[in-house]
Amino acid sequence: MSPWLTLLLAVVCVSFGSIFIRFAAAPALAVAFYRVGLAAMLIAPFAIRPALAQWPRLAPRQRLALAGSGIALAIHFATWIKSLEYTSIAASVLLVNLAPLFTVLLSWFALREPVTPRVSGAIALALLGAGSIAAADWSGGGRAPVKGDLLALAGAAALSTYHVIGRGLRDALPLAAYIQAVWTTAAAALALLLILAGVPFAPYPARSVAFFFLLALVPTLGGHGLVNLSLRQLSAPVVGLFLLGEPIGATLLGWICFGELPGALTFIGGALVLAALGLVVTTRQA
Repeated sequence: MSPWLTLLLAVVCVSFGSIFIRFAAAPALAVAFYRVGLAAMLIAPFAIRPALAQWPRLAPRQRLALAGSGIALAIHFATWIKSLEYTSIAASVLLVNLAPLFTVLLSWFALREPVTPRVSGAIALALLGAGSIAAADWSGGGRAPVKGDLLALAGAAALSTYHVIGRGLRDALPLAAYIQAVWTTAAAALALLLILAGVPFAPYPARSVAFFFLLALVPTLGGHGLVNLSLRQLSAPVVGLFLLGEPIGATLLGWICFGELPGALTFIGGALVLAALGLVVTTRQA
């Protein structure tokens, strides 16, 4: 298959994530748990053996990092999926895709990596874009749109934490084993959150269960799996820029499926956010 077709399919797959979440019509924690838990179960036949073989070779610090990475991923799914209950698909997906900017800030704070003037400009653009999206939500009504925006931003921060903590672990573990370990840890953390929040594990309507499986298969295994395949054939900047199509695809699907047509301020904010992400991706991966 052409690497460009692979990457296009990856973008299409991940764009369906927010749509399937809405259609699942289940508590956010339950959706998050089944999405990552089922994905971990489906990949297990291919990953469990290398994961178990490599586990004894990991240093204690690497094991802690792996656990922290999985917990951060659990928080990402929990907060971002919850955000879709309060704000539009366009706003939620655009804001959660600010994760690369949070990664820059975390790397600067934790690892003392310098921030270039170009990245500083991207951060300023992203702040303007996020402000425009929040203003659109504030004026557009809804149950609690600003709460949804804040949850999406929390999801972006958690995703970037997952990336920063997990840096280097892909060299310590084969890719499938790394994914298995992180997804299993995330599922365990989400199971604990379900218990603490009093959210039932079951029963859920057959329709919800069907969308749980679709979430595990399409945006999780299919989308992220195809992204990893694309990275073996195309450069990281190209893949990163192509993935900026996810907010566009998700917004289009939200309009088709739910009639959510973003207003002018959301479009302006989205353009600023995408421009900022493009600057960050090309700078960080150059």
